[in-house]
Amino acid sequence: MKQFSSYFKYFSDSDDVINGIFQNNKIRFTQPWGMNDPLEFNPSLKFSPNVNPYQYYELDGAVFPSIELFCRINIIEAQINSYGILSLTKKPLSFDMWSKYANGHKGFLLEFRSDFSKHPCMKSKDGEEYKIKKVEYVKNYFLEVENILDENNIPSLDKLKDELFFKKLDRWKDEEEYRLVRELADTSSYSQLDDKSYRDSNVYLFDFSLECINSITFGACMSIKNKKKIMEQITDYKIELFQSYIIRNPSEKPEDFDVVKIVNIRNNFSLDELYSLQPQIFIVDNDDDFVNKRNINIKDIKDLPYYKGNEVRMDELYDDLLRHKNK
Repeated sequence: MKQFSSYFKYFSDSDDVINGIFQNNKIRFTQPWGMNDPLEFNPSLKFSPNVNPYQYYELDGAVFPSIELFCRINIIEAQINSYGILSLTKKPLSFDMWSKYANGHKGFLLEFRSDFSKHPCMKSKDGEEYKIKKVEYVKNYFLEVENILDENNIPSLDKLKDELFFKKLDRWKDEEEYRLVRELADTSSYSQLDDKSYRDSNVYLFDFSLECINSITFGACMSIKNKKKIMEQITDYKIELFQSYIIRNPSEKPEDFDVVKIVNIRNNFSLDELYSLQPQIFIVDNDDDFVNKRNINIKDIKDLPYYKGNEVRMDELYDDLLRHKNK
């Protein structure tokens, strides 16, 4: 099996995603409030012991927010809305992530080239390369406010980004996430509001070159139609193709998951065979059930080991298969 070492991203099988990447050459960088964990970017705020952070204030009937709310709005909310996130991983064979992020194994997986972040489409407007950083998983997700403020009580953007964009609760640690964070202003569709303290629910798409792709893996349950759609768009690119399949975990331990494996398409299937490969419905017990199938020639349909007792059904199936073969 191929040894992977680069960065990967799981995608669903929606038409918007497939057409966006392979026809329109666009990829989404997700703004903080578009992420799937509602606790993310919502850390507990810690202050010095002599401060009551939850005390509200009133003047002439006007109520002012607490220190905690003021900091949450002006330090967190006001600073993070102008950035988008490309979530990556180095785990291409995760059963859970195929299920969660690739619409139940119906989607696909992109493997990026090792130097893809150096491509012009991934750089800032000024040509600056954004660094890919590993996410740190923590048991307690909190922000020490005083540690990110300078002597003028102005937050350090670099410290804030490290604390917010590259930390997550350890419930997500099995995903081994990496992130490329860039300014949303790099795309022409972004228009920053005057009031930066808001939650942005827009979708921001950035130019994306297919030259950044090293390989594509089709999900075990991906439709033939979507495989064709993708392959028709990449004929001019040197992109490896793989087909994933699900095999039952041989350990038979209830806590173990079934296993995702992949096979190189061009080494194992002709184009006609690939286009006749239906989405996987049943989990196979071993590799031979999927990859190393070998047909045994029989002289008569009665030689089928299950013909007896199923004569009418097998005769009808035989006629159907011949009609399909001769179309």
